[in-house]
Amino acid sequence: MPAMRICNVALAHDPVHAGMHRAVEDFSIALDAPIVSFGNDAAEAAAGLSAGGEAGGRVVRIAGGPGPLVRGVHRVSAAAARAAERALAGSELVVVHSLYRAHAPWAAAWARRHGARYWSIPHGCLDPWGMSQRGTAKRIWLGLVGRRFLDGAERIVFSSRRALEKGAAWVPAERACVVRWPVAAPAWGDRDEARHRFRERWGIPADARVLLFLGRLHTVKRPLETVKAFMAATSAAGAASRAHLVVAGMDGDLTAADVAAAAGRSGRVHVVGRLDGDAVAEALAAADGFVSLSFQENFGYAAAEAVAAGLPVILAPGHDLAHEMPFGSGMPGPGGLACGWLLPDDSFTAAVEAIGAWAGADARRLEAAGDAGAAWARAELSQERFRDALRGLAAGGAPA
Repeated sequence: MPAMRICNVALAHDPVHAGMHRAVEDFSIALDAPIVSFGNDAAEAAAGLSAGGEAGGRVVRIAGGPGPLVRGVHRVSAAAARAAERALAGSELVVVHSLYRAHAPWAAAWARRHGARYWSIPHGCLDPWGMSQRGTAKRIWLGLVGRRFLDGAERIVFSSRRALEKGAAWVPAERACVVRWPVAAPAWGDRDEARHRFRERWGIPADARVLLFLGRLHTVKRPLETVKAFMAATSAAGAASRAHLVVAGMDGDLTAADVAAAAGRSGRVHVVGRLDGDAVAEALAAADGFVSLSFQENFGYAAAEAVAAGLPVILAPGHDLAHEMPFGSGMPGPGGLACGWLLPDDSFTAAVEAIGAWAGADARRLEAAGDAGAAWARAELSQERFRDALRGLAAGGAPA
């Protein structure tokens, strides 16, 4: 790609925001573009550029300032605007992540003044489920400033076709496009050794069949419902009784203690808390399947990573990316994904049926499903494919 000054503009770029943080990092790396992050703690922002780690150490943190409107980036203060102006100086393309805060119209106005282009990356902001949360305020924002912001964007980039379809009422169709976010298979080294290490650490028998939940412990992700469905599906005698559930993730509006309380004293549910780096790879190596009953995942890094790792998956219909995975495996129970099960609805019955089908499935069929998913992920979710698609758009290519 010819040399081009590109900047990402984001909100409170911090690992606590999980998938959003990871996606902004992926854009930064693919486009070789720093991140201008609005709404960070003043002490962090005082350092200017971050010391390293995130996106190669190219995160410019803009302090919000005093007062709830400024601190929450409902308004950009004069001091924040001056700092952001310096960070964006010379940019030819501004990639704006997320909606519903003042950073978006501010970045669009900056681009217009300086003859630059800008993109909008809505992430899950236009999903009907997400818009149902504080929906009145979001629709007011869209009516007052959001429409103009989206209408002026050169590209509106979604991570899946289904996510684009959900947001279609708000975006100009001719400038909307799909670029799937990238994932890679975990770097295990010796997968068997990683599998043994994780199971030994958490007291999981070597011959157990392990289902993995990996995600923030939040009501939207439905960890409590996952535990209850797992217990209902696997409480009977037989092969299902050897099934274990691992629940991994940082606290959200639910805590690890809440999930442990839902599990009771079964001994087959292991609540392991937040995992990072090698620990995530070990959990994927230790698992024989992945489950997410989440109401909304406009991409769903955890599920995509599980597919890339060769795990058969059980996914709720709110996983937009799942609708693009190959179908037709003939797996027992609902939802014939080649790599597992896509539930027909969010009902408890559907979840129990799919978990039961996974628990009782022949190991060779599960392995074949995992292999099919891993092959699809290698072909469709590679870093190279993501990078080339974004750079092609930045160079003036047509949207997909």
